[in-house]
Amino acid sequence: MAEPEWTSIFQITARDLKDSWHLEFDESIVPNRQQPGWKKSIVYTSARFNCSECGRRWSSNKVMVVCNMRRAYGQGVVKLRPSRQNCKICSDAPMEKPSITSENIKPLLQNLVEKIRIKCYNEDLGRKKKPFRSFDAKSPHEPAHCEASTSNTDTDRMAQTEWTCIFQMKTKDLKQGNTWRLEFDEIIVPDCPNPGWEQYIRNTCARFKCTKCGRGWPSNRVMVVFHMRLTFGHGVVKVRPFRQNCKQCSDAPMEKASITSENIDILLENLVEKIKIKCYHEDLGKKQRPFISLDVRSPHEPAHCEACIAGICTRS
Repeated sequence: MAEPEWTSIFQITARDLKDSWHLEFDESIVPNRQQPGWKKSIVYTSARFNCSECGRRWSSNKVMVVCNMRRAYGQGVVKLRPSRQNCKICSDAPMEKPSITSENIKPLLQNLVEKIRIKCYNEDLGRKKKPFRSFDAKSPHEPAHCEASTSNTDTDRMAQTEWTCIFQMKTKDLKQGNTWRLEFDEIIVPDCPNPGWEQYIRNTCARFKCTKCGRGWPSNRVMVVFHMRLTFGHGVVKVRPFRQNCKQCSDAPMEKASITSENIDILLENLVEKIKIKCYHEDLGKKQRPFISLDVRSPHEPAHCEACIAGICTRS
């Protein structure tokens, strides 16, 4: 994948934008975890791959390209990360970069520039997306061999399973016949629950680890937002733990919180009490259980806290 070709096509495609823009490739960006002030766009295209171990080649019409963009002081930056795939035949095959043709780079970047107009300039010209040229992919898409399909790490899945199990235990004594489920949702907005939904915001503590430099740090100011709704005997809770990023790395990505089992248990017990109050109008007068704090030796860094940036970090 020739980066100069991408840059050249992007400069031509973006020349009618108000500001000067440049394009760069960044393999460290993570889908749905853009830094504060950056906008996200995900586009799809087709590409060919070549296994560096056995030489096998294959084509795919499901190649995701993650784009993060920011406009500030008359300068625009777009960071790109095309997702990779690996060979389904080789054992422990490495992830391979896609080879995208010029005729597909062009519509991809045209679609990206339209997203820049919408997200960075609030201009929606109503243009339809440019289609990419698909390949004759003779075998079905293999999610297990696609980086985009496996972007949620095993650690994330294990943590979410733990939250779900504890939540089911905590809600089993709610009104008989009602069912409740918990789901993670990174797009819920504090203080903006959808009509019919209730909100609960609670502070806890967690550890974080920078994916760029490996530095870890604890925090006793980690906000978790819950949105909840009960309709016709079925309850749903959406949860969003807020993230932090490394104060030492430049352009460090926001990292997910690692919360201990003990504090997950406390959080969800307090949540269930709020469900009783907000959804069943039962106030048993129980006090909120405090979380188990960590030994934090440096002051909280609002500039590196997603909740501070959202203006909710002081709530408990």
